[in-house]
Amino acid sequence: MKNLKENLRSITQNSFIQLLIIYIILLGIFALGFLSEYTLHMEIFAVILGILGISIISKTSEDQKEGKFLENKTLYYSLIIFLLLLILLSRAIPYIGNDIPMGYDTGMYKYAIEYGLQNQDLWVLSGVEPGFLYLMTLLNLFLSTDFILRWLFILFNVLLGFSIFLTTKEYFNKKTALIALTIFTFSIIQFKVFEFMYYKNIIGIILFLFSAYFIKKEKKMLFVLSGVLIAIIHRPTFYLFGLSYLIYALSSPLNFNTKKYNKKLLLTNIILGISILVISSLFYIGKFSPAITNLIEPVFIGFIQTGESPGTFISFKEYQFTTLAYLPFAIIGFFYLARKKEFNLLFLWTLLSAIIVYFQFFFFNRFIIFLDIGLIILASVGLSKLIENKKKLNLALFYILLVILAFSFTLYAFNSKPLINQNELTTISYLSNIPQEAYAVSTSSYYSTWIQGYSNRRTIAPGLFDYDTHNAQQWSTFWSTSNYEEAKSFLSDYNKELYIFIGEKQADNLNKFLNLKDNTCLSLFYENPVNPKNKIYRFKC
Repeated sequence: MKNLKENLRSITQNSFIQLLIIYIILLGIFALGFLSEYTLHMEIFAVILGILGISIISKTSEDQKEGKFLENKTLYYSLIIFLLLLILLSRAIPYIGNDIPMGYDTGMYKYAIEYGLQNQDLWVLSGVEPGFLYLMTLLNLFLSTDFILRWLFILFNVLLGFSIFLTTKEYFNKKTALIALTIFTFSIIQFKVFEFMYYKNIIGIILFLFSAYFIKKEKKMLFVLSGVLIAIIHRPTFYLFGLSYLIYALSSPLNFNTKKYNKKLLLTNIILGISILVISSLFYIGKFSPAITNLIEPVFIGFIQTGESPGTFISFKEYQFTTLAYLPFAIIGFFYLARKKEFNLLFLWTLLSAIIVYFQFFFFNRFIIFLDIGLIILASVGLSKLIENKKKLNLALFYILLVILAFSFTLYAFNSKPLINQNELTTISYLSNIPQEAYAVSTSSYYSTWIQGYSNRRTIAPGLFDYDTHNAQQWSTFWSTSNYEEAKSFLSDYNKELYIFIGEKQADNLNKFLNLKDNTCLSLFYENPVNPKNKIYRFKC
């Protein structure tokens, strides 16, 4: 019977290696552009590899000797510094010959940093956490907004890489931590997070990883502090952190081997959790209360009517195919920890984010960002165990996989660019010349946040900010109308002098209202001299 098991294990192991070689060859073909990854069901291939990999790793596998390379501290830490520098340099690539910050949320962050606490707009108080506003307002006293949006954000990305390394090292070992940092460095998904300018997301994940580090080190006060900071800087991160910690607080006192329950540890966990909730709630009392109350209904509905509130990020399908290089190993790492019953905070974070994404609960696409961080760490666990299992061959395959990952990442990074160009930003910035009491108007959501941040004027935008008085249907009618009186009535509802920005990405579908005859209320206010497709129209009746 024993020999049969050993033979089956040997067959499974050989099959895994052979399939892994084929898998890596296919990834190389995709990376070189000879074939699209969507041509084949590679996500199914990844799952099969993961399942086979699980079966060849013993749940009692212990870390072997680290080896000469990891024992050489100078070389080891030099590599860590090199990877952190790569994170910095890769995020600097889009700024070669370009001064425009990355991301769709850039304008909202700019406005929040410069005017959030001063103007206290409803959309700011309900959508931007108090901790983030206080932090950025303080930093803005010493640093320019442009520096905060570009270079400080890049430094936060580097800090995220370091926090992944530090936490993974604490939970596992140096080798696993190095692999996790390497995967993060070349993760296209995490570069997309930078590309989208998800500032609060990045800070929130950093704080979560430090929280996981502090709870592992039994630094209770620092754990509470980091938990509070998560709550007042990024609510979705805190939502996932809170659920993860709740399950951890109830399950960690249970010893799965002896079946004994440590009631003292349970009480400590409950006190820590309540402390975080009480202190955090103090920041949301009063003017910031809409940040909590406005979320109750959509979150509740998101659990009942799934799939209707995705959030702005890539789809789950695109995510699967973008992470093919480490998806199989994340599956291996997940089930390896499950078999060992290591239900730590990192494991629960990954499990819960996977459930939210897969079942499409509220804001599910944005939770892909959290899921990816968890999978990166779990993939490093899986790869570390595979390298131990058959060192030389698996290590060689890992290096090949790393080359493919780095190649794909480099191509993506060099093709990354801001959502708008200099001519569009110049025209939007010209809105700061309109009368102080006038309103800037965006007729396209594509430009809305940029106008809000760079016009220095109150902004009317479809479905955004505080001054839009029309619903989606009314905007749709306005965009398509050929009736002068109907369009005039729509804009006249604001009873203000309006300045309407038209960008080059919407110029070919110019609102019919702008071309109506006998339009006495509308005049051309500004036309960009370099690209006339960028215009500002003045509306006054």
